Amino acid sequence: MLLAVELSIGDVAALSLCLPESASPLELRAVVRYRHGYQYGFEFLSLADEQRQMLTKFLHGREEID
Repeated sequence: MLLAVELSIGDVAALSLCLPESASPLELRAVVRYRHGYQYGFEFLSLADEQRQMLTKFLHGREEID
């Protein structure tokens, strides 16, 4: 993710992700695992099965585009 805030590795953040095929945003908690400038990598915490399925479907669709 590209963010205009400064977070440190290990910080926990509340994320709201709007996926193209979802009627409402996913409200998630995640911990910062990677940072390079304003680019961040997160590890999602305590995903519900439905949230995991939605993210997996979205990410598999991204692989086909890239």
